[in-house]
Amino acid sequence: MVNFKLMRILGIETSCDDTSMGVVENGKLISIVRTSSEEFHVRYGGVVPEIAARKHLELFPFVLKEVLRRGKLKLKDIEGISVTFGPGLVGSLLVGTELAKTLSFFLKIPFVGVNHLEGHIYSIFFEYKMDFPFLTLLISGGHTEIILVQGHLKYKIIGTTLDDACGEIIDKIGRKLGFPYPAGKELDKLALKGNPDRYNFTLPRFKNRKRRFSFSFSGMKTQALNIINSKNFVLEDLVSSLFKGISEELLDRIKLASKETGITNISVVGGVSASKFLRERFRREKGLNFYFPSPELSTDNGGMIALVGEEYLKRGFYSSFELDAVSHLKLGENPYLKSDRI
Repeated sequence: MVNFKLMRILGIETSCDDTSMGVVENGKLISIVRTSSEEFHVRYGGVVPEIAARKHLELFPFVLKEVLRRGKLKLKDIEGISVTFGPGLVGSLLVGTELAKTLSFFLKIPFVGVNHLEGHIYSIFFEYKMDFPFLTLLISGGHTEIILVQGHLKYKIIGTTLDDACGEIIDKIGRKLGFPYPAGKELDKLALKGNPDRYNFTLPRFKNRKRRFSFSFSGMKTQALNIINSKNFVLEDLVSSLFKGISEELLDRIKLASKETGITNISVVGGVSASKFLRERFRREKGLNFYFPSPELSTDNGGMIALVGEEYLKRGFYSSFELDAVSHLKLGENPYLKSDRI
């Protein structure tokens, strides 16, 4: 029988190229460390899975030592472990899951595998008290989704992208414009300087009611590429107009979701939510309450994974050593979850 109580939880996040760990106790972030191997991927214009996995192996001893140092902790002070086991790059995920299992066995403490998307959903709780139910707009390089958060660990995806994620569009256009990976921060600065009304990006419309909360960004990508290929454009204005188009597409769907559910409290999470352009545009919207994590908590981090793990562990849920990486894990799926309380 596992002793489940409010614990000091170590969270491990290695779903892509960020190696991050965080420690949470009673819902509060005690310590967090995040490092990235992105400098090794620049020449390739994107993340190389094999390089990312190797760098996780190299970095995790230093990240673990530093997260304990910052929290003034020793390894024996950790009482539970939470780790991302999907979705993400399978090699990167395996590094994190095997580390979690090793530490769990060595320290004789429980561990639990969680969904990376759950981490982003929970990132908002570090700084805001969100009453249930609320809506979450999750926007990143790999995801664009509207999620109804019904309660702790209870989610329902009500809208998703039919093609590219919004962050993926930003990355692809940045690459086409010659910006080094990752281009998001530099493009966001340009967007704030340009004229957002110079180029008109068409928003998709779906006649099928089942797709009313769906997103599509492939049309914007094609329009942007055509403008770039014309070689007759103003860089700042193009980027600003593209960011406006993406923002309008996101707002169009989230406003409809709010209208139909009657929910006006909306958290906006994920890497793209760090965009200053997007935040300024969303905060001008009347009638809706938008909540954003701090930019440093918008990106992939071990703190958010620890927070989700705390919710599972204190409810008596944990993972077995059969836990494996699942690269295409869906929100709500957790085949390795067990409980001594069932």
